[in-house]
Amino acid sequence: MKKIIIFAFAFCFAGTASAALIDFRTAPYASTFGPNQTTDTVNGINFTIVATARGVNGFRQNSNSGLMFGVPGNGMYSLSIVSDADVEYTGMVGRGHTLTNYAGQLPFDFSVNSSLQLDNLMFASNAFSTESLSSIFVNAGETFLIDVDFNSLTGNSIYASATLQSLSFNAVSTPATVPLPSTLLLLTTGLGLLKGIGFRKKRLLN
Repeated sequence: MKKIIIFAFAFCFAGTASAALIDFRTAPYASTFGPNQTTDTVNGINFTIVATARGVNGFRQNSNSGLMFGVPGNGMYSLSIVSDADVEYTGMVGRGHTLTNYAGQLPFDFSVNSSLQLDNLMFASNAFSTESLSSIFVNAGETFLIDVDFNSLTGNSIYASATLQSLSFNAVSTPATVPLPSTLLLLTTGLGLLKGIGFRKKRLLN
């Protein structure tokens, strides 16, 4: 009986989300000097990624650790991501490589369609750390921008660098639609069963 009630409520109101990871150590992000756009498919969602870098645009990858930002001379400084489905970005794994005697750790800003969502995110020095993005929701077709904030960097930028290893996200799914009469029937059935159980318990106690 209780299983029927739980099913009725869950069927009416539940939505789902699946956790996934964009791994910047993989083949789509291999180093380029010139071509600066790639595509990646994760859990059935297609992502279009565009990189900008100093000198010649393109990706700067270390296949063992990820994408390299702020590297003196030709490092990356921004990454824009557009997906063909609604997603929620939740966290990043990265590592700072700054020579701290000369500069602070490289700060990153995160925007959606030019609207700033999070700023001055920095990673631990010389050790990979996971940093929360809280919940940044991005609709299909919107641009999610990861950008080095050189204006907030302390010290000399030629000594500041960082590696981004991965970006975690949830696929935002739409709950299955149930015709309104059916939904109401499931809900009233569940409430009726709860009332019936309470009435039976009361009679037994009396």
